[in-house]
Amino acid sequence: MKQETVSSNNMINAPFQQKSAGVSLVIISSVAAYYIAHAWPMRPIALAGTAIPDGYGNLVLSTLALIIVTEIVLQIVLVIGSGAAPAPTLRERNAVLKANRNAYNVLTVGVLAVVGLLFVGFPAFCMANIAIISLAAAEITKFASQLFFYRHSA
Repeated sequence: MKQETVSSNNMINAPFQQKSAGVSLVIISSVAAYYIAHAWPMRPIALAGTAIPDGYGNLVLSTLALIIVTEIVLQIVLVIGSGAAPAPTLRERNAVLKANRNAYNVLTVGVLAVVGLLFVGFPAFCMANIAIISLAAAEITKFASQLFFYRHSA
């Protein structure tokens, strides 16, 4: 049997923008899973009569802080690791524009859902969850679309 060794320099041979989108996709997906895992147990408390359960404000703030801090740190590490962040090519800029369009569509659906539920008398806690989850879904859609369009245009 013949074994092949892989050089660590050639393991991830993708442009900077693709690496950045991939890292951001993993971060946003992980933080969305964290948020859902911690917000789901609060649902029965909110539906029982308390408008906003104790600890929900801290959960929202910690989720947003976690997204911001991890994005900043990992993007800095990615820039340092690649030497410098090269300017995006025309194809990469077009891919970002298409991905942003997809994300705006997802966010619009989420906002319209929250506005529609406002008129039905849905609990504020549930509407806030839908708004935050739609924001996370829009970001996940944006980064996944970027990866798709980067690969499609190559």
